[in-house]
Amino acid sequence: MKASDMTPGSKVSMLLKAPWGFGKTIAAASCAVEGPVYIAYFDKSSPIEVFTFYKKHRPDLLDRIEYDIYGAHNAHEYLNKLIDFSRNGCRYVAVITDSLTNLTAAAVNWSLGFRDTRKRTDKINKDAPAIIPDFDEYKVETSLVTQALDICRSLPAHMIWTAHPLPAIKVEGAGASIKVTKVVSLVTYGSKVAGIVPGQFQEIYHFSKSIDYSTNPSTIKYTVNTNSVGDDFAKTALDLPNELDITNKLFWEVWKEALNHD
Repeated sequence: MKASDMTPGSKVSMLLKAPWGFGKTIAAASCAVEGPVYIAYFDKSSPIEVFTFYKKHRPDLLDRIEYDIYGAHNAHEYLNKLIDFSRNGCRYVAVITDSLTNLTAAAVNWSLGFRDTRKRTDKINKDAPAIIPDFDEYKVETSLVTQALDICRSLPAHMIWTAHPLPAIKVEGAGASIKVTKVVSLVTYGSKVAGIVPGQFQEIYHFSKSIDYSTNPSTIKYTVNTNSVGDDFAKTALDLPNELDITNKLFWEVWKEALNHD
C-alpha cells in the first residue's frame, strides 16, 4: 500500500466524548445519511433520544438506524455480533458502540456471574458471595474491549464509539508524601482500558453545549471540538477546523462539508 492512495474520510475511527446529554449518540447515528448503521447500545433501555431527534428532523433516516440493547446480562453477545460481522459480512456503513463507559461496566459485571461462590465469599459475611471486582474481572474487561476494537478496525465500515468522561481520584505515594489528584477516566472500572482506547482512534472529538442568548427565546448551541480545549482532550488527523457547530444539524453532514472544504 502507498500513502498516496489514501482517501481521507473514506473509513474513519471516531471516539466521541462528553457527559451524558450532549448529543453524541445522535451525532454518531447521523452517519445514516450514507446508508444503514448499527448501534450496540449499552447506555439505557433504548436510544429514545435518537428516535425523538430524527423523527423531528429527518424521519426518513429512522429505518436506516438499527440497534441492539446490551448490558451485564449479555455483554458476550456484543462481541459475538461483531465476530458475525467479520465472518459473514457487514452491510453497515458504520458500526457504533455506545458507550465505552457502560461497555466496560457491563463486561466486569457480566464476568462476576462466573465466580465460584463457594471459593469467593465476602470478607465480612462468609455466607455471601464476593461482589467486588478483582483482577480476573478486569482481565475480562480488557480482553473484551481490545477484541472488539480489533474486530471493528477490520470491518469495511466506519468505527464510531462514544464515551462519558467520569471524575476519578488518583492517589500516588504514601505517608507524608501522598498526593491525591482529580482525574478524568473514560471507563468505569480498570485503568488499563482507559490507557489503551484513545490510541486506537484516528479522530477523538469532544462535544460541548452552551446557551445562545442572541436568540429570543434563548437556545442551546451544540459544538464539537476537534482539538483539545483546556482539559477536554481531542485530536484530529484530518484538515478540520477546531470547532464544528452542529446546532439543529446532522453532525455527519457538517463533518463531511468541513472535510471537503477547499
